Amino acid sequence: MGKQRSVPWLLVLLLGFWLGGCSVLPAGPETGVQAPDTLPETRAETPGDGLYWWYVRFRMAWPEGEDAPWHPDLWLADRVLGPVLDEEAGALTLWRFHRRAARDGAGRQFSFIFRASPETAARVNDRIRADAVVRWMQADGLLEAVVFDDPARPTRPGIGDTSDAAWTPAMQRAWPHFIMGVSRLWLELIRELERDGDWPSAPEARYAAISEALGTQWRNEGGHALLHHLNALFGYKEVQILRRELLRF
Repeated sequence: MGKQRSVPWLLVLLLGFWLGGCSVLPAGPETGVQAPDTLPETRAETPGDGLYWWYVRFRMAWPEGEDAPWHPDLWLADRVLGPVLDEEAGALTLWRFHRRAARDGAGRQFSFIFRASPETAARVNDRIRADAVVRWMQADGLLEAVVFDDPARPTRPGIGDTSDAAWTPAMQRAWPHFIMGVSRLWLELIRELERDGDWPSAPEARYAAISEALGTQWRNEGGHALLHHLNALFGYKEVQILRRELLRF
């Protein structure tokens, strides 16, 4: 019995040392790295880079007494501007969509706003002007006019030149990066819905149905997927809205 209870203590000690070595990492060597006393200079805006902001304004028909037609914007974004963005991805440094409807001089308008050289702007304008979808929408009366900025007369060289003048200069310069991402999200949602859904074959009815589905998706998912995560980036701080209330998303 005594021989059966004898334990090779050296083996136990070695096993304990091996197990301990698996659960506790050794301290790393001291590197002597210290935080820098100064930070590198921030990237400055360069108005002399030869890039400017350009507008392409699609003025939609909006009969009196009817609700504003929003679905043609999706058709233009998907079939006209999407291919332009795919083709000119390297030449458009910033871009976005803008939608508005008011009973004023501009009326129901969908705008494509982009930052590029005058040469790129001329190329983009020519492509949109000759697009078959644009010409069909004009002939059918959906699209009243397309208004282009003149590439021979560039203006708006600054990053923040198309932002709201009431914002701080920092927000004016930073916001174009945000809204470009949102515009790309909107376009990709249209593409996802168009590809995966069972839609009418007629283009106008097709995009009217997709517009309804996109509105439902915004209502159901926009609060968390967009507003909540935007709020998270800013540390869940309160935001002042039009009614001057403080909210977290």
